This record gives sequence, structure tokens and C-alpha cells, in this order.
Amino acid sequence: MEGFPKAARRRFGHDLRRWRGRAGLTQAQLASAVFLRQSQISGIERGSKGTRSEQIRRMDEVLNAGGVLLKRWEDLHREDGYASWARDFVALEREASEIRAYQLALVPGILQVEPYARALIQTGRPGDTPAEIDEAVNARIRRQAVLEHERGPVFKAVVEEHVLRRPIGGGETMRRQLVHILDVAATPRVTVQVVPMSSEVHHGADGSFTLYTIPDRGQTVYMENRVSSDARDDLATVEAYGGVFGDLCSDALPPSASRALIERIKEEFGSDQ
Repeated sequence: MEGFPKAARRRFGHDLRRWRGRAGLTQAQLASAVFLRQSQISGIERGSKGTRSEQIRRMDEVLNAGGVLLKRWEDLHREDGYASWARDFVALEREASEIRAYQLALVPGILQVEPYARALIQTGRPGDTPAEIDEAVNARIRRQAVLEHERGPVFKAVVEEHVLRRPIGGGETMRRQLVHILDVAATPRVTVQVVPMSSEVHHGADGSFTLYTIPDRGQTVYMENRVSSDARDDLATVEAYGGVFGDLCSDALPPSASRALIERIKEEFGSDQ
């Protein structure tokens, strides 16, 4: 796990510690059973040290985890077309019971349609081959599966009106994108609110962020840019961003009025053929 995003290492360490606790073993006892030093077990649980798949396999067996720990480790290491820094929030999406996202500049990645995602990725990665672009686009679209799952997370998004008006990929692409947002927002677990351009307040001026609620683990706030990311789970940061998201929901139009605005903007990009 060396070089892997810190938040991913911490999450795996949390899982290992939880399974060790269930088995009633101390760090020293687990270390002895899998032929490692206690300091290495401690480091793995803190997220500061790496390990190998064979060591995880032995831990999984000793802790009677039924393959769960090994699968989690393998999932965290699978490329899946995601940049190394992006695999962190993809894992959070898969584990979350609730996701609250604010986007200042773009449609949230988990809501993007294929041509919209392709236009963004091609612009941001001009040196990539067509195959690499395809892989990245497919990876982004696969993220939407969590919203389609019958036990998927509650998803709440707040976006700025100008995000819905910027014709990324052209007018036809934006119309398709807005139709998709309306379709997804019609499902019971998804809410989309729009902050109108006429709003005189701007609680999201500091930038985009996402709050994840993870069962048995608490909350994590995630911020990203083109080349890096920052995941924080300390109480002060989580509470601060939770408050900002609440303010943004108040600034935004209610869900029904947001839907009506999205419908109007969609029509501005042309009628159905």
C-alpha cells in the first residue's frame, strides 16, 4: 500500500482494527499469528505502513473475516481506470450511506453522462491516447452504479446555475446532461438543488467539496482538484463543511423549483428531435 492515498490506507487500517477487535486479539497476538512484528500491525492499522497481499490473506484467515479484508485490500489496489488520487473518493462512494456534494464549476462526476465526461477528460488530458481517454471515461461512468443499487446511498447535490448553462461538449451534450440529471433526481434517494445566479450570497466560494457518511465510521469531507485531493475526517472540519452544505441548501432553490429551472435551461439547448 506504499504510495497509495493516505485516506485509503487509514480506512483499511480501521477495518483491520475492527476485525481484530471482533476476534479478541491484541496487536501482538495477531502479529505472532501472521509472522509479522507488532509495530507493523500497528503501522497498518494507523495507515502509515504498507503490506503484501499474502500477509493480508493470512490476517483474513486468522481473523475469520471470510475474505472481506482481502477483497477490501484488492479493491483499494485495483486501478479501474482511476487516477491514483481519485481512487480514494471512488472507494468512499461505494461505502457511503449518504453523499452530499457541492459543485462550483462542473456537474458532479457521479451524475455526468458519457459525452459530457469525455469532453472534460479530453480537455484536461490532451496528451493521453484515445484508449486512455476511453478508460477514464468508462471509469467515471461506472461510478453511477452506486446510485442505481437498491441499497445505494442517499445522494444530495447542490450546483450553481452557471454549471447547468455552460455548454461543455456543445448544446446537444448539455441537453442530454440535463435530461439525465432530471431523470436521476426523480428517484427517491436523489435530490438536486440549484443555487440561482440571482442569489446575492455565495457560501460555496471556497470551492467544491463532498461529504460522505460511512456506516460505523463517521463522516469524511473530500476536496479535489485536477491533480490532487484531500480527505479529512476530523470533527472540526466535518462540522464546518456540514454547516456550509446546510447554508448552500438554504441559498439554493427548493428541489421542485430547481427541477423547474433545470427544465427551462434544458429547453434553451433545443427541443427533442
